[in-house]
Amino acid sequence: MGYIFLVLSIILGVSGQMCVKMSNGFKVKLPTISAFVLFISCIYFVSLSINFFETGIVFAIWAGLTIVCTTLLGIFIFNESKSRRKIFSILFIMIGVILLELV
Repeated sequence: MGYIFLVLSIILGVSGQMCVKMSNGFKVKLPTISAFVLFISCIYFVSLSINFFETGIVFAIWAGLTIVCTTLLGIFIFNESKSRRKIFSILFIMIGVILLELV
């Protein structure tokens, strides 16, 4: 169950980040309201997942995967820049998350 809560929190967090991007600096109402609702829901599910795993592990995995997903969506949806440095950084974050899961 803890993994379900963690995955939900990552999905909600990434969705909230996308809404922040679409809110145009919190000038567009619907994405702004959506961002706040999604972030509150995200934190709720993070707090539930902490009941199943160590706090440091949960936040490391949550933050790492949220960063990776947000970066990739920014590249593919919003045509943000991509460079070798950015791609290698994403790979290193993924390797770190995998290593945390294995240990």
